[in-house]
Amino acid sequence: MEFDQIVNRIAELAVSRYGQDRIFALQPLNDMDAIADALTRVSEMCALLEEDSGIPLQDVGDLDAIFKKSKLAGSVLFAEDCVQVYHFAVCIRRLNHYFSTHTASTRLLSTIFSRFQPTKSLEDTLLRCIDPSTFEIKDNASPALASIRKKIATAQTTARRKMESKMRALSAEGILQENLVAVRNGRLVLVVKDEFKRKVKGLVHDQSATGASLFIEPLDVVADNNYIRELMVEESREIEKILRSLTDDIRIHSPLLDGNLEAFGETDFYHAQARFSKLIHGHQPDLVQEPILSLKDARHPLLVLRLGYQLVVPLDLSLGEKFFTMVISGPNAGGKTVALKTVGLLTLMTLCGIHIPVSPQSRIGMIHQIFAVIGDQQSLENDLSTFSSHVQQLAAISSKADQHSLVLIDEITAGTDPDEGSALAIAFLEQMTRRKCLTITTTHSGVLKSFAYRTDGIENASLEFAIATLQPTYKFRTTIPGSSYAFEIAKRMGLAAELIDRARAIVGTQKNELEGLIFELDEKIQSYSRMIHEADSRESEFRTLNKEYEEKINRLTREIKAIKRQAAEEAENLMLESNAAIERAIREIKETQAAPEAVKSVRNDLAEQQQKIEQIKSENIEMDDETPVGHFSIGDRIIWTKNKNSGIVLSAADKKERVMVQFDGGIKILLPLSELRAGKHKSPAQQPIKVNLQMNPSAIGEIDLRGKLSEEALDELAKYLDQAIMMGLNQVSIIHGKGTGKLRTAVSDFLRQHSQIQGFRLGNWNEGNSGVTIAYFKGSNIEIKSIDE
Repeated sequence: MEFDQIVNRIAELAVSRYGQDRIFALQPLNDMDAIADALTRVSEMCALLEEDSGIPLQDVGDLDAIFKKSKLAGSVLFAEDCVQVYHFAVCIRRLNHYFSTHTASTRLLSTIFSRFQPTKSLEDTLLRCIDPSTFEIKDNASPALASIRKKIATAQTTARRKMESKMRALSAEGILQENLVAVRNGRLVLVVKDEFKRKVKGLVHDQSATGASLFIEPLDVVADNNYIRELMVEESREIEKILRSLTDDIRIHSPLLDGNLEAFGETDFYHAQARFSKLIHGHQPDLVQEPILSLKDARHPLLVLRLGYQLVVPLDLSLGEKFFTMVISGPNAGGKTVALKTVGLLTLMTLCGIHIPVSPQSRIGMIHQIFAVIGDQQSLENDLSTFSSHVQQLAAISSKADQHSLVLIDEITAGTDPDEGSALAIAFLEQMTRRKCLTITTTHSGVLKSFAYRTDGIENASLEFAIATLQPTYKFRTTIPGSSYAFEIAKRMGLAAELIDRARAIVGTQKNELEGLIFELDEKIQSYSRMIHEADSRESEFRTLNKEYEEKINRLTREIKAIKRQAAEEAENLMLESNAAIERAIREIKETQAAPEAVKSVRNDLAEQQQKIEQIKSENIEMDDETPVGHFSIGDRIIWTKNKNSGIVLSAADKKERVMVQFDGGIKILLPLSELRAGKHKSPAQQPIKVNLQMNPSAIGEIDLRGKLSEEALDELAKYLDQAIMMGLNQVSIIHGKGTGKLRTAVSDFLRQHSQIQGFRLGNWNEGNSGVTIAYFKGSNIEIKSIDE
């Protein structure tokens, strides 16, 4: 099932041999809790990699031999060994620090991380004594070593000076081959020409390859070289002493180092698995105690690595609930064997605690044994044919398989007489099904397809084959057997038609009819699949449109309610304004001592105005959005979109695309066509409001209240503001003077309570400062042309 390839790929992702050793030792676990824990640790490590990929894991080399040697009393490690221990100690310290700050999602991994025990004192000691980059023992490793090396340096300087003096003298005589002080066997020498060797008294240490030069140590520096040699021997003894001390220190820390190495190997093990899981888009399936398989969106992991996740066609497969045996049929190279291997490999990986490329909703139960008969089992050594070897393995499975077993057989009982082979296959599959053993087999046998169709607990399955192109699609489907398409493929490959017709005749009518039915069924299934796909696409479009329409309806409903509320409020405001206007008219009548009949007439006008406003509030006026903007004729009923009031068009559009509109109640306003829509509802003809308004054109834009009492001034201000509103002014200036500020305060209080005032402020330096208040009206874009008498 290629499990060894999976193991090798995971091992390649480990950073150390300690992680690799654990990966190569992977075996199926027999306890469901242990499997769940192993998978969860991989999931937790995946979460860590998602959060931060910089986990400080590194190769620590082979420490087993070093630790083993250090545990022997009196042993001495090399400097290189000590440096390797130092790097391991640094790695453990960094891992301990990293995982101590990443504990939120590592419930099970924390049992591993908690075993990290940093050895900072050992780390510091090793670093103090040895240079990790050169493996040299540092001078300050011990006071004795520092003293010895100082003496060596002094002695070497003295000896070198003598040699350089000797070299200059001999060089002047032409005796030397090269003017330099060389080193041979740890001693200072001169390079003397062979013909002058007797002129230099000393010890010959070496000769050049050509024999033209001799390396001679002059007698007068022998004593110095001997002293240097003695010091170097003393240095070696001190270094050995230091290394022995360091080895003793490592030995003392052995229990901690061993525990750290164990935890390090486990961390590397799960880290490699998590990296592998990310490569194959792996997940942890749901584990259950019952021996079942339910794989959703399952892919072969090696194909994912080779082709990419999106290019591998997934399969959905279930065993152990509705049926226990599955017979997969279909043409060669259609993917039957791959499907078989995928099921077996994913099951084995799960039992070993490895993530698999499936949907997390997949379920895998407790399976104790997996039997796989895949490929040619012919054996020359045992003198077994393919069929004999095949039957031998079936016999072994028959004697061992139970309900906690998964049996995978490729081309069951192939290689022998088809009828006898099919009979043996049926007997074997019946036995496996009775035992409730999860079994999957592939076949080309029509007898087995029929057997699977009529037998409880056994299901047909196949890999889809595109009939139009006779190419595999690798789409797995259950309940439907697959045709071998032998004749169709032969025809496509160019085999003569008469040979194919003769072959059909030899096979027989019943066989042809069965294959024909499967072929026809295949065509219909693929046709229906296309229709279902198209229907699903259209349904998706309709659902999207339906959702959009529902949202629009809800939005329009909310807007209508808001419009009605706004219309009611504006009608209420209009009523208050009308009341105020008519009351002012009544005051004028009283001031002019008008007759009671006049007063009664004005009050009747008020009642009539109020009735009209109530009618406006209760109307449910519909707007015709389909009416093009600008297509209005004189006399057309319109709706003003700003406040939804209804009116009649009185004039044609001017150059600025505006028309005069008379609203119910008599008010006439010049409005832009863009703010108008056609109204379907028409109210009865209304009588205009009869209000006598007069305004001095020279006073437009300001009113002077200076010298008036507050009550008198406010009464004039009220009238002035009403007239200014009707004139469509944006703002007015109210001159009240500075004085004591009493009148200014009264004006401010009045403006603050006025329903049509947007806001107000004191004048700027060029507007009269605090002696003037500037007031701004609401709806300042309205231009009032005239009001009927």
